[in-house]
Amino acid sequence: MKILTFKKTVTVLVATGFALSLAACGKQAEAPKKDTASKDTATITLDFENDKKVDETKKITIIKDQTLLDALKENFKIEEKSGFITSIDGKAQDQAANKYWMFDVNGKMADKGAADIHLKKGDTVAFYLGSF
Repeated sequence: MKILTFKKTVTVLVATGFALSLAACGKQAEAPKKDTASKDTATITLDFENDKKVDETKKITIIKDQTLLDALKENFKIEEKSGFITSIDGKAQDQAANKYWMFDVNGKMADKGAADIHLKKGDTVAFYLGSF
């Protein structure tokens, strides 16, 4: 068995350290990133007959600053004219009977159109065919 000299020992240690540092600089597999963006939701209900019975309920995912109209278009079959909703999922307003799509946000009648309302986490929007 040969005894390493001091010079050889230092050379081996330096070479080992250099090899380890090169290995540490190599490309390492990245851990998959978790989706840190929270999925905010709102609830939309539809009352086609305005009989206080919900005909359809849908919990939708919303994104920051999304308008109610954009969220509706993504989740329902919508027809609109000049920003006013004229039909939802094939159920059209009836001008002759003075019935128009109206809606409440969190239990209060909306004071703006759907294109001007920005949804927030937990909002509940109730659409109904109403008269005014």
